[in-house]
Amino acid sequence: MKTFLTTLLFLVSTFYANAQQDEFYKNVDHIMRNYVKHGMVNYSALKSDPSELNKIVEQIKNTDLKTLSNDEFVAFVINAYNMLVIYNVVNHYPMEGPLKVKGFFTDKSFSIGNIKLSLDDLEKKILFGKSKDSRLHFALSCAAVGCPPLSNTVYKPKTVDNQLKEQAKISINNTQFIRIDRTKKEVQLSQIFEWYSLHFGSSKKEQIAYLNKYLEEPITNDYKVKYYTYNWDLNDWIE
Repeated sequence: MKTFLTTLLFLVSTFYANAQQDEFYKNVDHIMRNYVKHGMVNYSALKSDPSELNKIVEQIKNTDLKTLSNDEFVAFVINAYNMLVIYNVVNHYPMEGPLKVKGFFTDKSFSIGNIKLSLDDLEKKILFGKSKDSRLHFALSCAAVGCPPLSNTVYKPKTVDNQLKEQAKISINNTQFIRIDRTKKEVQLSQIFEWYSLHFGSSKKEQIAYLNKYLEEPITNDYKVKYYTYNWDLNDWIE
């Protein structure tokens, strides 16, 4: 009898947890599809009615990361990070950009399960602490124009690997993000490639090889590599 009850409780708990996760992904997808366009976010509209966003933040608080499989973990944390960044902007909106708000990335203002953490903690300690996948940089939003173009769809556990592959391809072939001058044989990279050289390669040759994995028209090793200044202005979609 005890074994039966234990099994039953486990099944009920699992069903409840899965239902909660399904609801989370559904809610995130609605936000992304309705308030994100061309990598920009309609913060003004979210500010006027933050109820759905607030609900997502509560769902994030009530999630135990230890119960998630690897793909569930990666998909959940990507979405949680992007939602919390948007939530943080909405709470300070109107604003010029995230660096204009003291502690935007460093204040431990958020919770996942019993963990109190900052946005930096969630990105660098939680997500990159478990996965060194460089493609994650193209999926995360920093609320700035200089970020890789933010996708307007939710990341899901069953498709997250293919979504990351597609997002890396979209970002690296975006001419505003990776600026290639084929006449001068020069490529200007986002400072993300400089700041996270351990993820993208520390030498010019390694970074060109990384780009060529996704570029529709590859470049050669004799290209000069430079880094353009990161634009920290808010990625604000204003209708």
